[in-house]
Amino acid sequence: MKVSVEDLKRKEMTVSEDIPAADWDMDSFDVKFLNDLHIVCKFFLAYKEVVADAQVTVNRKIICSRCLGEVCQIVKQNFIKSYEIDKLDKFLDIDKDIREEILLNFPLKVLCSSKCKGLCPGCGANLNIEACKCRDK
Repeated sequence: MKVSVEDLKRKEMTVSEDIPAADWDMDSFDVKFLNDLHIVCKFFLAYKEVVADAQVTVNRKIICSRCLGEVCQIVKQNFIKSYEIDKLDKFLDIDKDIREEILLNFPLKVLCSSKCKGLCPGCGANLNIEACKCRDK
């Protein structure tokens, strides 16, 4: 997402953009982004800084940390970044910062539900959908 610094000096701007997750190399072995990243960002001046107030919406498929089942999530993240206007070139490009925010705000542990029972450590049964097989022995 790139905006002209000269335009920002004259007026507040709101920019919307859809970026393919593949363009930012966002997928990994346990996370797949299903649609484009939808970004809406409001840019405005605050004294000698350009403020970027962004909302990012992602649709991702992720592996549950307890049962290893797939979980689809639509996640909205908000963040605010500021940039010193004197240190900017002709354009302000915030793609790198948006990608970084998405990755930094990624949860360490994702669950399919708060009541996920996980896998049996003995037989490996998914306790959300079947009974433990090692208890029968």
